[in-house]
Amino acid sequence: MFKLKIFRLCLIVLVVLSVIVFTVSCGSQKTEHQEQQEQKISFPEKPINLVVWGSPGGGSDVFGRTLAKAAEPILGKPVVVENKPGGGGATAMAYLAGQKPDGYTLLAVTTNYVLTPLTKKTPNTYKDFDPVIMIGRDATMTAVKADGNIKSLEDLVAAGKGKNLKWGTFGVGTTDHIAAAIFQKNTGIKVDFVPFEGGGEAMAALLGGHIDVLNGNPSEISGQLQAGQLKGIGVFSPERLVDYKDVPTYKEKGYDIIVETWRGIVAPKGVPEEVKKVLFEGFKKALDDPAMKDYYKKNNIIQEVKNGQEFYDFIEQQNEFFENILTEMGLIK
Repeated sequence: MFKLKIFRLCLIVLVVLSVIVFTVSCGSQKTEHQEQQEQKISFPEKPINLVVWGSPGGGSDVFGRTLAKAAEPILGKPVVVENKPGGGGATAMAYLAGQKPDGYTLLAVTTNYVLTPLTKKTPNTYKDFDPVIMIGRDATMTAVKADGNIKSLEDLVAAGKGKNLKWGTFGVGTTDHIAAAIFQKNTGIKVDFVPFEGGGEAMAALLGGHIDVLNGNPSEISGQLQAGQLKGIGVFSPERLVDYKDVPTYKEKGYDIIVETWRGIVAPKGVPEEVKKVLFEGFKKALDDPAMKDYYKKNNIIQEVKNGQEFYDFIEQQNEFFENILTEMGLIK
């Protein structure tokens, strides 16, 4: 009888201890879950640095500053834009590669993100970074001085038959250079390509008469087009641009050349998934800001949003596409 009582007492103690352990365990799990939730909403805790690889006034700069301003109230912290031009984006990519993968340093990229590593054999490629979001695609437009002798693509070809045209580009193997080089090959015109580090510098050279023609994104030349200083003579897109209906496509003129620029944001490789998710959602929501909508409309940009993985897959396809073109052009081996 005594042994039975002892057995029952031990059984009760075991049950009580089990309940205590279970309660403590649940409490611990809840605390851990709460901590994870706190970590999710604690980013960002300080300003975010958004690097752009163009000089002030260029297309990359306009894109970066417009998006940064629209994202600030959503992310809850300042998004500070820093210009690091040079090497068709190589300087900015090298800088980003050396930053901590904490989500506080980002880079606004364009198609040069794959073109520059292909042509310059830079130490950093798209594989060294984590895509955050793709925001859209925009056209490449050919422009000349409005008061110059070249008024059309026909005039451009005629001028290039008689002399070496000075054609401004943002480096060897960039989208604007590739488009112009394909045109040169198709027509047999003579061209001296003149590289610049940013859209602002190239614009000044064209307006100053130091070059004859320039390829640029609408965001880089819209102000001068509207002011009547420049004249668009062709776009490397499937269709005419909404706000520039008077500018023909190269395709309708008999040159089937389509070269567009895509834009997005990338981060150092290794940024935590939760941080990238906060950034993606923040920048995606920023696209609904009136200033961003105006940016899309004013610059004839087609909005196309991709998340990090989708953007990475797209970049891989673009890398293969341009690698084949550049090889055919003899720009890479």
